[in-house]
Parts: sequence; C-alpha cells; structure tokens
Amino acid sequence: MPAADVDIDRFPSWSTRARRPAAPRVDWVSLGSEYDIAHVVRLWQLVMRFRIESLPDDESVMWQLADGLRGRRGDAVRIREGIVSIDRRHLKEFRDAIDWLWDHLADEHGDQRYAWCRDVGQWLRMPTEQPPITNLEDARRAVEIIDDLMDVAADNVIKLWEDA
Repeated sequence: MPAADVDIDRFPSWSTRARRPAAPRVDWVSLGSEYDIAHVVRLWQLVMRFRIESLPDDESVMWQLADGLRGRRGDAVRIREGIVSIDRRHLKEFRDAIDWLWDHLADEHGDQRYAWCRDVGQWLRMPTEQPPITNLEDARRAVEIIDDLMDVAADNVIKLWEDA
C-alpha cells in the first residue's frame, strides 16, 4: 500500500494532553487486616464514650476508619480484599490516635492495678481500683495489634535531621 493512500485526521498533541488536569496521586499505607483494625477501632469508640474530653472532631481519621469499616466510603480510608489502607497524609494523625489508645489501655490495665491471687491462680483486679472500661483480654489483643501497627507506621515516616 503506497503512503499516499493513508489519510490521518489528527495527531494527539502535547497541548491537548497538558490541558487535562492530572488526578492527584494518593499514596496508600496498608495497615493490616480488616478484622484487626475493626477490633482496635471498636475499643477506641468504647473508650471515647467515657473520655469525652479526648473526643476528636468529625473529620478525624479514626472516625473515617469507623465509617469505612461500616461500609461508608471516605477519602482517607480504603478497604480492599480485607486489607485496610489509609492515605499517607493521615498517617501521623492515625499514629497519634492509636498511641493515645495504647497509653490508655496500658494505664487502665497496668500491673499496679492487679494483684496475684494464690487461691485462684491468676491476676485479679484490686478491689480499690475503679472498674475498667475495656475487658482485659480485648485490651491485650488490642495492644498486640497496636504494637504491630506502630511498626508499620514507623516504616512509612520520613525523619528529617537538622545539624545544629
């Protein structure tokens, strides 16, 4: 076929490509399984019922996680195939929230609040202590999950060092 028989209507030009706005790139950080994150979020919500002074605003990443786990769509949270991911821009806020929860659980179920009972053969809460908000087994499981989450979150944080 000779070259004269081919008609080309138009070529895509760089100017038409440049006019299209580029979608902002979102970097997602995988947190872990939906089951584990749901356990941590449930405990966080339970603690928030009693610690109203620490209640974050409506756009907090923890509220978006809770909404995402209920099936609502959000900008900062994505759940695919049972894996929960959050937008990297919300990672610090997420770290602060689970760090606060870890501190609360460690204080609520600390060693100073329990005594060994020889008759029963296990640790029992001292009768002088206020009853806990969370169950001991749920708190232990949440602390293990949070420790794993902190390792994941630490791998995704950029540290800047400044020479004095």
